[in-house]
Amino acid sequence: MFVYINKLIFLILIFLIFLSNCSYTSFETQISKEQNIKDWFLKTRFGKIESSITWPADGKSYPSLLLIQSSDAKNQKNTKELLSLTGYPIITMSIALPGIGNSTGPQDFGGKKSVESIKEAIFYLSKINSNKNKLIFLFASGFGANAAIIATKEVQNIELLILEDGIFQPQKVISRSPQNTRIRLKKYFSDKDNKKESISSFEEIDKLQTPIFIIKNIKGKDYELEQNRTLIKFLKLKNKKYKILEINEKNKSLIFQDLIIKKRIIPIIEKYIKNEIKFE
Repeated sequence: MFVYINKLIFLILIFLIFLSNCSYTSFETQISKEQNIKDWFLKTRFGKIESSITWPADGKSYPSLLLIQSSDAKNQKNTKELLSLTGYPIITMSIALPGIGNSTGPQDFGGKKSVESIKEAIFYLSKINSNKNKLIFLFASGFGANAAIIATKEVQNIELLILEDGIFQPQKVISRSPQNTRIRLKKYFSDKDNKKESISSFEEIDKLQTPIFIIKNIKGKDYELEQNRTLIKFLKLKNKKYKILEINEKNKSLIFQDLIIKKRIIPIIEKYIKNEIKFE
């Protein structure tokens, strides 16, 4: 009976969020006595970004997790992920980077606008997080991984940076990207200003103090694997703390799997908090 009620609440909430997102206005509700959820636009100096957050309603101190939605889907793609963490002792926030979904564009492929968006989300979590140590974890993939490294270096209050299939040098993957991405990348970098201001996180590695956990799918795309290998090379060169988790997934990327945050990311955070991760 209890399981049935939980499922019913879950379905009702999904329906309410769907209705609210038709026009995408601010939406906040209490899932149960234990959990709250909010859907809104977070303002940055470059515009607004789609944001969602869920948190325990008891007001106690909990660590935070920030998810970067850097694919072409709307931020609501992560709604199922956020709701799967109901009952977990963690505050979970998700954002869509500029030009993705209903976020203000254009997309800058992990550039300055993306960095600013991630920083604003981190500042937001810092304000609402009552944890004395401000434990904030960050998970990013694709072009968002590039911006995540730079943002983490600039704010210096991320406990652990978790990256998966990251793209850290956007200009170097144009020729091997999927056709739709290749067209947009070429168009973006055809602008001299965009090309000049393009950011590569490898240049910032030496200033990074946060340890990095790298999830590498050995069946991933060639250019993603190459980018990961280069990242590891830079981390070794700069004597930075990192850990590699090699997985063997049929899908090219973890982002296409259901509840990957609950199945993969939360266990990493739990092990980190218990000091069970041995970094290189």
